[in-house]
Amino acid sequence: MPDPNTFVGPVRLRSKDGRTYDEVPLTHSDDRGRGTGLADMAYALRSGRPHRASGELASHVVEVMESFEKSSTSGRHIVLASTCPRPAMLPLGLPANALDS
Repeated sequence: MPDPNTFVGPVRLRSKDGRTYDEVPLTHSDDRGRGTGLADMAYALRSGRPHRASGELASHVVEVMESFEKSSTSGRHIVLASTCPRPAMLPLGLPANALDS
């Protein structure tokens, strides 16, 4: 995964044999930085639209992260108990420092 502070860097998936990594092309700009989620939440609350960083999403993300660790240490697949709706993506072509088109 890329650096979570700046989102800059390649996203790679490890092959099933664990010997190689394939780079996954980015579909959106990586010019966002830390604090984008908080800024989006504040803007959403002021403008009346749903924000992307919900508590439901946060809970699901924590379960996913814990499951990566459990899977890695146990060598087995972990079935997730939670799910949540996917939040709306930032629009394609969005200028820097903007949150909505």
